[in-house]
Amino acid sequence: MPIYAPTLPPAPDLSLGQPPVLVLMRFDLARLWRQKIGRFFGFGFLALLLFKVARIYVGHLLQTNAALRPVKDFAQSILTQGASFQADLLSPASYLLWFLVALVGGGLVARDTLYRVRPLIYAHPVSPRDYLLAKLGFASGLPFLILLPFVLLPWLMSLLLAGLDGPVWVTAPLRLLPAMAISSILMGSLAVGASSLAATPRAGVSWVLGSVLGAGALAGLLRGMTGIAAVDALNPVLLAEAWPQLLVGVERPFVAWVPTVVGTALHMALWVTLAVRRTRPSEAIL
Repeated sequence: MPIYAPTLPPAPDLSLGQPPVLVLMRFDLARLWRQKIGRFFGFGFLALLLFKVARIYVGHLLQTNAALRPVKDFAQSILTQGASFQADLLSPASYLLWFLVALVGGGLVARDTLYRVRPLIYAHPVSPRDYLLAKLGFASGLPFLILLPFVLLPWLMSLLLAGLDGPVWVTAPLRLLPAMAISSILMGSLAVGASSLAATPRAGVSWVLGSVLGAGALAGLLRGMTGIAAVDALNPVLLAEAWPQLLVGVERPFVAWVPTVVGTALHMALWVTLAVRRTRPSEAIL
C-alpha cells in the first residue's frame, strides 16, 4: 500500500492582521490595565495634575481678586512667570513617574524570561527586532502619555483665561513635547535594558530602581570629589528634568547642553545594547 506524504495546510498570509509590534504592545497594555497598580498610579497622577492646576490658577485668581478686575489685569499680574515656570509643568510627576516606570517596565522582559515565553514568540512571525521595539515602545510611550496632560491642560487653561498673555507660553507645547519624548525614551530604554538583566519581575523592578538610584549616587559622589558639574549627566533623573529646562531656555539648568546630550546618548546606547544582547533567540533558550 503506497504511503502518501501528509497534506500540509496552506501557509498563512503574513500581510493580514496587525503588525507584531502593535500586538505585543496591546498585550502589555492589557496586562497593565488588569493590574491594580496601574489604576492606583492613574488616580495618583490625576490628583497631582488637578492639584497643580488648582494651586496655580485658583491661587492667582484669589490673590488678584479677579471678580473685580478685568481679565487683562489678571494676565499681566501673572505674566512674570518665565522659563522656569514652563519647565516646572513637568517636575511634579518626575519622581512618581520613575517609580511607575520601574514597577511596570521592570517586568516587561523579565516576565517573559521567567515563563520562557520568548521561544514561543519567536516561533511565530515575530523577529527579535519586533519584540524589542514593542517593549521599548510600550515602556517609552507610557511616561509620554502620562506627561502629556501636564502640558496640554495648563496650556489650554492659559489660553482660555488670558489668551496669548497667559502664564503658559503659546509655544510651550512645541518646546516641552520634544523634551517629553527624549525623557520618555530615556526612561523606556533604561527600564527595558535593566529588565532584560533580571530573571523575575521583582528582580527587574530592583534592577531598574537600583540602576537609577545607583547612577544618581555615583554622580553625586563624583561631583563632590571632583567638583565637576558635568558628571551630573550620569544621573538619569537629572537628565530627564534637564531636557525641559534646556528647551525652554532656563538660565541655570540642572545639567548643561553638552553633558545632557552626551549623557542621554550614552544611557540610551548602553541600555538598548544590553536589551538587544539579552533578547537574542540564543538567550531565550535556557
